[in-house]
Amino acid sequence: MHADLDLLCISVYCTADDLLPQRPGNARRRLSDAEIVTLLVAQVLMGIPSDRRFLRAARRQLGHLFPYLPSQDALHKRRARLAETIEWLVGVFASQSPGGSDDLLLLDSSPVECGRSLETARRSQLAEVAGYGYSRSHSRWFWGMRLHPLRPHHQPTTRTRRAATLARPLQPTQTPQLTRRPTPNQPRSQPL
Repeated sequence: MHADLDLLCISVYCTADDLLPQRPGNARRRLSDAEIVTLLVAQVLMGIPSDRRFLRAARRQLGHLFPYLPSQDALHKRRARLAETIEWLVGVFASQSPGGSDDLLLLDSSPVECGRSLETARRSQLAEVAGYGYSRSHSRWFWGMRLHPLRPHHQPTTRTRRAATLARPLQPTQTPQLTRRPTPNQPRSQPL
């Protein structure tokens, strides 16, 4: 794992150093913007959200790549100052990645719970396609599937539509019937 993390850090640093403009010299600033971006990418990949814990781990695992590491408050200030630059670099890295030119992009997944008891999991007709998974956002295990939202590459994120595979495909003559949630003065199944 260390060799892979080292290789990725070197690749991120080289790309960021080539793309970012050279800042005027500052005697107090000992790390370049490309080095800070590389440290922040390593922090995300190592899965350490705390800056203090990350800097401690980086001294052990990345000390050979970064002989000087910033203090916790210096790292925080530089991250805040480089926020727009990091967002731009993420777009550049995403466009250069293998899936950058795909028509559909996977944004996230949400758990769809199909049952909670072991008996439900055993006798359900969904047993072939459902499985156990852990939802970090809900901090619990679930038995079911994941719903993956997809969006076309050219469409802005604000118009994201959720897409899921149907258990049985629609016939060419059938169209899905969407209904609104009934209000107290409305009949139960009024089409959209």
